[in-house]
Amino acid sequence: MSAREDPGQLALDVDATVIVRVSEQRGDGELRTLRFGPLPEPDARALATLLLNRREAPDADGPWRLAMAGGVRTVSLDR
Repeated sequence: MSAREDPGQLALDVDATVIVRVSEQRGDGELRTLRFGPLPEPDARALATLLLNRREAPDADGPWRLAMAGGVRTVSLDR
């Protein structure tokens, strides 16, 4: 009998955690990389939405690219 079938057993559902990776490549070749997390997946998607300047959370895990002044920002979610 599994824990979910046993009414006397407590079960806890936990959100999947992911790491948000951000890299910014400048026109002069300078590359900066940041890592956030691990974060619960909804929070990670909210952060990616903010970093990508979008209104809706992106689907899948990326990578997504955003043109910015002087370069490109790349955001991805790593499980």
